[in-house]
Amino acid sequence: MSGEPEIKFEDGDSYEKWMGVWSQLIGNQFLEWLSPESGKVWVDIGCGNGTFSEQIYNAHSPSEIQGIDPSPEQIDFALKRVADERVAFQLGDAMNLPFESDRFDYATMALVLFFVPDPTAGVAEMIRVTKPGGGISAYVWDVMEGGAPMANILNQFRILDIDHPYPPSSDVSRMERLEETWLQAGLRDIETKQILVQRTYENFADYWNLTSRSANVNPVLNLLSPDMTARIKKMTHDSLEVGHDESVTINAFANAVKGSV
Repeated sequence: MSGEPEIKFEDGDSYEKWMGVWSQLIGNQFLEWLSPESGKVWVDIGCGNGTFSEQIYNAHSPSEIQGIDPSPEQIDFALKRVADERVAFQLGDAMNLPFESDRFDYATMALVLFFVPDPTAGVAEMIRVTKPGGGISAYVWDVMEGGAPMANILNQFRILDIDHPYPPSSDVSRMERLEETWLQAGLRDIETKQILVQRTYENFADYWNLTSRSANVNPVLNLLSPDMTARIKKMTHDSLEVGHDESVTINAFANAVKGSV
């Protein structure tokens, strides 16, 4: 199912509240799996508000990180995140990176590849800007199999036949498509991994207030009547089978891939 409105990221602060914790949880596992060397040069493509760049910075002492993203609002937030001349953020297009060839040791996309209109072109650009022997990696929520953190609400949209936006290249979130994309790009030493994460909210109100801000939920709710929104909220609550004052634990999962140039 597809339709308007589109998924857009226009508020770094809001993104931090509804997705920031999730990004950190999954980013920690992803970096552990990558096991990168310290002191290397990174490009974080689709860096958003800088969450993953900050994780790289804190965990692996890079000599340089270049983050790019198409959203001015996200870049504005990222620029306030890490005060170090080794870390830079700028506007950029994943399919036309503003860097010379063989510049980086590691090129990565965190929760981004399914937003790239042509994932094959995006991976080709990652390879172009990465040194021979360097690492190319990505991870994405498995949106086709219900792995996204807001899947409980999206399920109610589907039950009610309410159009809601998907990332434009959602199919690449499938594990087999990720692996195929890396293979077709000619990368070596390819590995894949499903990463499971879990987040606990204080209660249903906490879960709803944060998760309903997500970029593929909030624009849809804004187009619906208050009665329909209330219905979706109740259906979501019922599906979770928790009391109003009970904590809510949500499981999510992403597919990850890595390879070398």
